[in-house]
Amino acid sequence: MKPMRLLAWTLGLMLVALALGACGGGPAATPGAAEEGGAAEPAAKVTLRVWTHQNQSFNDAYQSLADAYMQAHPEVEITFETFDYDTYIQTLQTAIPAGTEADILQMFGSWVCSYAQGGNLAEVPAEVLSVDQAREQYFDPSIGGYICDGKLYGVPEEFNVEYGAALVNTRLAEEVGATHYEQGWASWDDLLADAKKFVVSSDGAMTRAGFMFTHADGISSMFYSLIRQYGGQYLTEDGTFKVTTPEAEQALALMKRFVDEGVIDPVLFNDEENWVGDAFFEEMVGIAVIGPWVIPEYKGDYPDVAEAAVYVQLPHEGEQPTFVAASGWGLTVSANSKAQDVAWDFVKFVAVNADNALQWNIATGTLPALKANAEGQAREKLIAEFPYFAPWLDIMPYGVYEGAFPDRDFVWYEVTYPEILAFLQGNQDMQTTLQNIEQAVQNSMTQP
Repeated sequence: MKPMRLLAWTLGLMLVALALGACGGGPAATPGAAEEGGAAEPAAKVTLRVWTHQNQSFNDAYQSLADAYMQAHPEVEITFETFDYDTYIQTLQTAIPAGTEADILQMFGSWVCSYAQGGNLAEVPAEVLSVDQAREQYFDPSIGGYICDGKLYGVPEEFNVEYGAALVNTRLAEEVGATHYEQGWASWDDLLADAKKFVVSSDGAMTRAGFMFTHADGISSMFYSLIRQYGGQYLTEDGTFKVTTPEAEQALALMKRFVDEGVIDPVLFNDEENWVGDAFFEEMVGIAVIGPWVIPEYKGDYPDVAEAAVYVQLPHEGEQPTFVAASGWGLTVSANSKAQDVAWDFVKFVAVNADNALQWNIATGTLPALKANAEGQAREKLIAEFPYFAPWLDIMPYGVYEGAFPDRDFVWYEVTYPEILAFLQGNQDMQTTLQNIEQAVQNSMTQP
């Protein structure tokens, strides 16, 4: 999910957080959980400042955990300062060089290495979480952005995902006779057969699309996931970026097939026209590539559509349903903090302790970064709260970190999306598209 869209979760997820609070669903606040942090108690009162972006469910969950931590550690006071998304980015960029930032900084995983390389973030102490432990305990896409040059600079809290399963409107499916999704799509041909039945046109213009992936997150995540599924790589071992490859050509050819077979019009359905979330819940799309965060965002305004919506695993090339994903939101500690030991102890309490991490995921409606919380009783609790999580939890082990870019959003939203959209719209050929992407991204990676 594009980070700024997380702000739109607020209205839907507030209800989840409030409901959990009302029924005692807060974090595990037992003394044992707090003691697992293991830090020595400071002799004097310690005040920790925490910066987060403004997302009500996230911040309510943090406050509940902070209250539990402070109850077990009365010598620690934790205060929160929150910022709207754009202001938060600007504040980090100005405060960190000036040394006025908070002790604990919430960060999106794709930002972490840029700040760490500037010496602004503290390395996670091995007694809190070692690099080897992090790789073992957390899903690869979740932890990937927090490991920079073999060192760990933070702890993720969510599995951020956009590709691997697709949202299906089952009410419309029954109406038009689309049935392949019920047993799972065994092939792209099966998905196409369903998608064609959803399509509606009027006066030569598509008014309802069958299968929408032609938005920024959909195009980029599908393109890079398919390259991996076809057995290719776009980031080479020597650190170069390359998509003028047979695997990238296969990926674009498959994506163009959906346009050529008439199940999506990329001129009428993209980020600027009929954006995927709006289009799906306004029933202008039958099948959509979009992450699970979209359901709580739209459920309040479109309860009937949300009730009829189910996720179905997408077909895949190769033996496994490999897909790429970004590192999502997590916590880091400033290198300027005068209370790093206590700060890391609180981060451990929030994001390493599995019980507390699970309660944060439930309160925020996010998929877990910890592998242990996608299994057993933890999985059952998540599915009980969010039934649409089930297909995602099944495929999360196949997720791979999308890779370290100096500016991941530039690669995804300013290069890959517009170039491939132009190709799908018929405005440039495949080779030009791949050459343009490769040159722009490689240039961004080599510039100082």
